[in-house]
Amino acid sequence: MPASPPTVISVLIRTFNSGKTLELVLAALPLAEGDEFVVVDSGSTDATLAIASRHGARVIQPAGPFNYSKSLNLGFAAARNPWVLVMSSHCIPASAGMLGLLRQTASEAAAPVVVIYGQTDLCKPRDAAAAPDYIDQARWERNRPRPGGNGLALYRRACWAEHPFAEDLVTAEDLEWFLWAMRRGYRALRVPQAWALYRNQGSLRHMFRKGWFEVINAATLVNAQGPDLSQAEHFRNLLINAGSLVKKVLLGRIPPGTCLRQMAHALGAYLASARSAKRG
Repeated sequence: MPASPPTVISVLIRTFNSGKTLELVLAALPLAEGDEFVVVDSGSTDATLAIASRHGARVIQPAGPFNYSKSLNLGFAAARNPWVLVMSSHCIPASAGMLGLLRQTASEAAAPVVVIYGQTDLCKPRDAAAAPDYIDQARWERNRPRPGGNGLALYRRACWAEHPFAEDLVTAEDLEWFLWAMRRGYRALRVPQAWALYRNQGSLRHMFRKGWFEVINAATLVNAQGPDLSQAEHFRNLLINAGSLVKKVLLGRIPPGTCLRQMAHALGAYLASARSAKRG
């Protein structure tokens, strides 16, 4: 029986003034024959477009204000391959052979698997050597973990065509898509060995808003406010998070700028969570 042809992948990256990290992202993703880079840019004025061009990427420049989901939908529509790897321009692949691992996983995935999540973290995840893990609706409903996100996620393009990303959401478009897929009987696969370093270069205001809207939208999408915590408990978690970030800086595991940005993100998430707890 002849061997199946290798799985080809379209790598889709959304950019906006991503020059500080884009080179590192693209250089860590060696393409195989038939693969491609698709970059959806929202008006970069730094070296982003030059870097994308140097790596042979097809660049799409949509008109109008930035929208996470719109950028993704335009990229998926332009992609030529049956699997689309969504990468954030600030998530730098750090695990050895990450693209090859995802390619092999996709080639072996059963038909119900429509999204394969790697993981993004500020430093090497503790479970980076763990085995792949399947998720279906029944399992997700037991404890509602956050399975993964569009920092590093490989999608079946045909399934995206059934349900494009929701353009009315400010953030959490990945969670909305995941929940739709689970409710349709599809499955997700989490591959901890595929991981990337999270190095968002956004402004403090951007990170604050990102944290705020992630909590608000996630609570709305799952029709729950998460754990029943008091405002004091939310504040304690904020302090623990801040302490952990400072520790990582002192140990040289993350840059100071990343610490500040993540603190702004955590503050936005805390205030959104505290507001929900107060209303509850």
